[in-house]
Amino acid sequence: MDCPLYEKIANQIEQQVHEGIFLPGAKIPSVRKSSKQMEVSVATVLQAYSLLEDRGVIKARPQKGYFVQENQLQQKEPAKITPTQNDASIHTLLRRLLHASQNDDIIQFGAAIPKSQFLPIRQLQRSVGRLMRLEPEICAAYEFTPGSLNLRRQIAIRMLDSGCQLQPDDITITLGCQNALMLSLQAVAKAGDTIAIESPAYHGVLQAIEVLNLKAVEIPCHAETGIDLDVLENAAKEWDIKACIVTPNNQNPIGATLSHQARQRLIQQSVQFGFTLIEDDVYGELSYKDKRERALKADDINNTVIYCSSFSKSIAPGFRIGWIVGGQFQAKIEHYAYVQSLAIPTLTQTAIANFLENGAYDRHLRKTRQTYQDNLLRCQAIIREHFPVGTTSSHPKGGFLLWVTLPSSVNAMTLHVQALEKNIGLLPGLAFSLTAQFDHHFRLNYALTWDNKTDSALKELGKLCQQQLS
Repeated sequence: MDCPLYEKIANQIEQQVHEGIFLPGAKIPSVRKSSKQMEVSVATVLQAYSLLEDRGVIKARPQKGYFVQENQLQQKEPAKITPTQNDASIHTLLRRLLHASQNDDIIQFGAAIPKSQFLPIRQLQRSVGRLMRLEPEICAAYEFTPGSLNLRRQIAIRMLDSGCQLQPDDITITLGCQNALMLSLQAVAKAGDTIAIESPAYHGVLQAIEVLNLKAVEIPCHAETGIDLDVLENAAKEWDIKACIVTPNNQNPIGATLSHQARQRLIQQSVQFGFTLIEDDVYGELSYKDKRERALKADDINNTVIYCSSFSKSIAPGFRIGWIVGGQFQAKIEHYAYVQSLAIPTLTQTAIANFLENGAYDRHLRKTRQTYQDNLLRCQAIIREHFPVGTTSSHPKGGFLLWVTLPSSVNAMTLHVQALEKNIGLLPGLAFSLTAQFDHHFRLNYALTWDNKTDSALKELGKLCQQQLS
């Protein structure tokens, strides 16, 4: 049964306190202002505030209002973490985004798809053209699971940079990383099982969990430090967690990267509590450092980490070429992959294998990473200048996604609707959680052609936020 509206409001405010939006000793919005912002009655807000007082989160001061208790500084964990399932409103939002992403007139801040100028289109065009001329039969050929041997060999060579010592037979080619994540969940869990996920989480993970009828425990993910391992440990003690999906490098949507110490502790926790780690490393190659971060899989001495990645963010989204390293689950994963898709197109696998083999990929990555860094700095400068006071953004060390936190009185869903009317796309925080807790956050893609039009669109977003405040 759903909890009462006043309790949902109390939970939301408490979450904002734990996120540091309302600091200890700070005044929270008045009852009347909250009533107006949330479009609920004054009586409902009073009930919510009364509940927060009972929990020791806030305290009323006569004639002054409600203030966050000083001792909240030490209370960083949510009051209760419970498994939950998906919300239909997320589907509506994502369908709207997908439709918008097909519209060339819209500035695509919302979709996590790089513009074609950041992809090696011409090199792939030459490779595909050469294959069509010299090996025309390749278009009709099936490449049965586990996929092209040459491509799997090239992937194994590339993964040496992440610290992984692999053989081609350790790798299965998939239809992108989303397919790899689905296969991972099918291999380790059954309907009704509980999966730990980062919060905010990649929306594709939320959809996969719903389709497979799984439950999710949301573990807070912080912009600087990544997934909160203290909360994960407490959740693992309370719930029978079958797997934990984690993005250690340039997490989507906030761009966090786990430290070496955190990676070691995460692996230890998975062994201690008996859950499988599913590593989503789709942004691993896009680190801004000269040397990419080490994969969790590289330190997987028990062979229980499932590694998932793809070339969709760096070479060709439309080719849908990903891969999975399943460890002890590899045979089961290959079986599911064969049943679901039978084969992956040979032409696209061969084209990417050739691209990797000739050394062009590293040259492409060096140029692309630098451009993304430049775009990030430009984005952050505009946000500082044109968005309301109190707006903050994450500091990704790679990838091309920025997590923007607006003042609590600015609603990101309202911003999304208003922006679409001006042909500007963004993805509000609602899409990254099952609990609608990120209502004043949004994700921004900066892998765009950065020109006056893009500049103006981002400034317009800031203006729309200012209008909500006024």
